[in-house]
Amino acid sequence: MTALETDVVIVGVGSVGSMASWQLAARGVRVIGVDRFSIPGPFSAYAGESRIFRKVYAEGGHYTPLLKRSQTLWRDLEKVSGADLLHTTGALTIYDENNPRLTTLLDAGKTNGLDFEFLRGDEARARYPEHVIRDTDVTVLDPEGGYLKSEKAVTAALAEATRLGARFLGNRKARTVEKHGDRYVVRTDQEEIIASRVILSQGNGAGAVCKELGVHLSVLPQILTWFPATEPAAFCREDMPVFLRRAEEDGRPDKAQFYGFPSADGWTVKVVASIFLDEVDSMEKPPTWDPAHLDTIRAWVREFIPGLMPEPLRVAVCADGHLPDKTGLFGTVPGMEGVVVTAGLSGHGFKLASALGAIAADLLLDGKTATDVSFMDAARFLGPDMKFTSLALS
Repeated sequence: MTALETDVVIVGVGSVGSMASWQLAARGVRVIGVDRFSIPGPFSAYAGESRIFRKVYAEGGHYTPLLKRSQTLWRDLEKVSGADLLHTTGALTIYDENNPRLTTLLDAGKTNGLDFEFLRGDEARARYPEHVIRDTDVTVLDPEGGYLKSEKAVTAALAEATRLGARFLGNRKARTVEKHGDRYVVRTDQEEIIASRVILSQGNGAGAVCKELGVHLSVLPQILTWFPATEPAAFCREDMPVFLRRAEEDGRPDKAQFYGFPSADGWTVKVVASIFLDEVDSMEKPPTWDPAHLDTIRAWVREFIPGLMPEPLRVAVCADGHLPDKTGLFGTVPGMEGVVVTAGLSGHGFKLASALGAIAADLLLDGKTATDVSFMDAARFLGPDMKFTSLALS
């Protein structure tokens, strides 16, 4: 078996792995990245054109330092690559007035000194004419929100890392990482790679690592959908924000949860239901699904976005890895302090990917980071005395 040697090996070169490769290569570190798919590839969690970026975050203000660092790093990647990646359109959240998430959203903004605009009724309807705004709805606009061109961003990071000397090996399966003194050996089905540091960023392929770290990773595929607009200009205007909607009031038989984007092509609009297909073991074989799964998003588009034809013209499949507490694992592995793991980001991942890649580099090179990621402690599901000298990767 071929043996390779480097400073850092990155297992999984998707959302976070691509950003870590760019950050490490920019700091003069030799990098080899390996992935089970092609690099870049079509089955990663970043598939499907775009991802929403928000700073006023309903999931909690503890994410704000990460979001601020991510925003800066997305702009840095734009500068070095020359690509437009982060489009600041504003991010509009529409909730029923008694939704418990509303309090968390507003607290995240107020506590962290973030700007936002609160509207309802006729004011909201005049401001956001594409949406059906009911009398019981409230709207919150995050002016620094928007969307990321996810596939374009990963490709830009990989290109910059390659320019700086990083090397990438796709279409191979990583099997184990083992500690040998102050070095680590990553064994794949085609070679072994010896390095002083390792990043494990396998995305929806991190099931084996999560099992080692005491928690089950649920791989949940999601169908992304694009709908034609009856008046496309309405969805192409510069001040149209990305949007997230929840209609979950008592008595409603279906709890509507979906999100969407301004038109990227001038005539279709990406609107995605926040519902998932059944859990799968792996995305190595794309899942099959019943077209009736689309009935839910059709009904929500018909009810809440009347300017769209409620029949999708395009679909794509992606999958995220979810943990039971909806919070990712991030940090060093007990007993293997030269290994940083990121897994189970539970739908939070792409907007944070640039920061997580940089923080992984901080931890490996400096042993610390200025950005608080303690709430994502990679060892939180383990016993206090658990130590590792090896980890299964598949």
